[in-house]
Amino acid sequence: MPDTLPPTLSGAAHMLRSAYPGGMPETAYVAVLALLYEHFSDRNLAELMAAVTGKDAATILNDVYACASSRPEAAAIAAARRLLERHGLQAVCAED
Repeated sequence: MPDTLPPTLSGAAHMLRSAYPGGMPETAYVAVLALLYEHFSDRNLAELMAAVTGKDAATILNDVYACASSRPEAAAIAAARRLLERHGLQAVCAED
């Protein structure tokens, strides 16, 4: 699948695809949104997650807003962090 993301998001997309090669499970989706929320603008995060999950960016943007007001459990975010750290989270977060 060709990547039409801007270069500022392509590294993060590669990290997410590497961490979830079979697709991102719904159980990880909200935790990943919460984890990446502080590193991306709302629209960039929605665009990134749309490219990775295949969901509609407008729907994801609503999920981003919901996640910002009601964060998932800390254990779910910690699990997502551990997985993404093994796939380059630090480098992606250093780009912002």
